[in-house]
Amino acid sequence: MLHHILGIRPVNFTADDGRAISGTTIYVSFADEGVIGEAADKLFVSSTLALPVGLKPGDMVNITFNRKGKVDRITTDDIDI
Repeated sequence: MLHHILGIRPVNFTADDGRAISGTTIYVSFADEGVIGEAADKLFVSSTLALPVGLKPGDMVNITFNRKGKVDRITTDDIDI
């Protein structure tokens, strides 16, 4: 699904159970049925997933999700604007 990058925030913290959490929060907007304009969301991307080099606010990306609804892949390939 095509997403517009609105913001990027690196995160690195210790969860309540003591696990180290590292990754990136990305803020995105996207077309959604029933929405006039765009819907917006905040997504966590684990540090184990590579982000496209040079990703910045204003970029358009394809984001795919796994069966559990977590971000599986972010690419800038095959984007028709």
